Amino acid sequence: MAQHGGYQLNLKLLSQGRHRFEYELDGDFFAQAESYDIVGGAISAVVDLERSSDVFHLTITLDGVVRTACDRCLEEVEIPVSEEVKLVVRFGESYEELSDDLLVLPLAEGVLDLGSLLYEYSELALPMQRMHEEGECNPDMMDRIGRIMAVDATEAEGDDVPEAHDARWDALGQLLEQKNNLNK
Repeated sequence: MAQHGGYQLNLKLLSQGRHRFEYELDGDFFAQAESYDIVGGAISAVVDLERSSDVFHLTITLDGVVRTACDRCLEEVEIPVSEEVKLVVRFGESYEELSDDLLVLPLAEGVLDLGSLLYEYSELALPMQRMHEEGECNPDMMDRIGRIMAVDATEAEGDDVPEAHDARWDALGQLLEQKNNLNK
């Protein structure tokens, strides 16, 4: 994942208390990512952060749409995204992801890359199946898929036909039977 320059948050510089950061994740944001899942979109991201000593409680709220490939026809499809994630960040010796909701940042750096988190949470908000509504897929692609499936079904029907008998196996079976008779 590429670092998103405008999304670097220096936690050491934040005062104690509550803070709010708002971002608009657009096509440029998603173009910086090194992933092919999301090709564009428009998401409003709100990061509510509360600092208490060196512990930071974040609530990240995403709301909008992303564009990704349809699992059925491979054309772009807009998928709504609505997600709220809670994350605790604290300072430590080195960077560690202790769990899905607990992150340790090196105190020497103290910088949180919100861009990576916002992209990751946008991806995780997507459903397992990403498809157009029924009947909205690219008709040419659906026609091609239908023809391929028809050919595969025809070939699969032929799989039930018994294979031709191979006489070599009969000969081997007779040799084994003769050997067993000699050993008796």
